[in-house]
Amino acid sequence: MQQKDKLKKFREKLKEEGFKVTPQRIEVVNALVELDHPTAKEIKQHIEDRYPMISPSTIYGTLDLLEEMGELIPIQEGAETKYDLSPEVHPHFICEENGEVRDIDDPEVERKLRELLEECSFEATRIELNFYGQCDGQGKS
Repeated sequence: MQQKDKLKKFREKLKEEGFKVTPQRIEVVNALVELDHPTAKEIKQHIEDRYPMISPSTIYGTLDLLEEMGELIPIQEGAETKYDLSPEVHPHFICEENGEVRDIDDPEVERKLRELLEECSFEATRIELNFYGQCDGQGKS
């Protein structure tokens, strides 16, 4: 989904659920789209030039709201939480050395996870599948 589409979807969902569409909330979503699995601190650094007075509580509040709406996945990496604006079921590779998080975009893995849930007659409210180890340090593959 393109950035413009994600922003439009977010605006529509906020309105549907009775929340205000504020410039600060839109900027947090922009940062999530533009950055790769950012922390709240990275989001703040990314938008503070445009909104120098934005508070951490506004950022965390927006992140919590996105999670409640089913639009965001928090990924715990050590003491940090990183955020993924791709709520579709997908696993991650997480480097324990540098904290890098890589999406595993494989439709076959996604299909198999859904198939397992159906076979077990289990309705998951949350799915996390993360592989921890050391990456090659070369960035996204």
